Amino acid sequence: MQIDPQEYLDLVEQTGKLIFVDIESTGLKGDYNTVLVVSIKPYGKKPFSFSVPKVSRDYKVVRDAKDALEMAGAWVTYYGKGFDIPMLNTRLLRHGLNPIEKRPHLDMYFTLKSNILTGRKSQSHLLSWLGTPEQKMSVSADTWADMSASFERNMPIMIRRCESDVAGLEALYRKTRHLVREITR
Repeated sequence: MQIDPQEYLDLVEQTGKLIFVDIESTGLKGDYNTVLVVSIKPYGKKPFSFSVPKVSRDYKVVRDAKDALEMAGAWVTYYGKGFDIPMLNTRLLRHGLNPIEKRPHLDMYFTLKSNILTGRKSQSHLLSWLGTPEQKMSVSADTWADMSASFERNMPIMIRRCESDVAGLEALYRKTRHLVREITR
């Protein structure tokens, strides 16, 4: 039996099983880089985060994120199928852990890319263009470059950034949910 995507979203919203997910990492490849923060925002609730105690110590973060993701009924990400979930799975593999069990996964990047025609596809641009109160927090290049050397100072910035991303993602979802025509795993 198949269910209409809009009806499915109604159900997972009502049951509290819809979550918004974002990660911050030291780079783009899981063999050379590590996860810093994973933020999860249950639909309509405040975000929470898992963060490393020190750069490169991401075992507990990826394990805890895996557990949280597997408790959800559906995930919403922005380019999460291309980055966030593969990065987490790469780091889980590195630590000898199983990959995250799949769930229905709504990647707003692909949903919007195929349904609207804008000059830029970034979450930041779309939030700005749509005029949502939630905007993507920018982090300076110096902060990224100085992450290891000034971990204590920079980690709270990364957590705020990641939590602002999931809040913005929920705002983007609310504005464009009507465009969702399919949800895949």
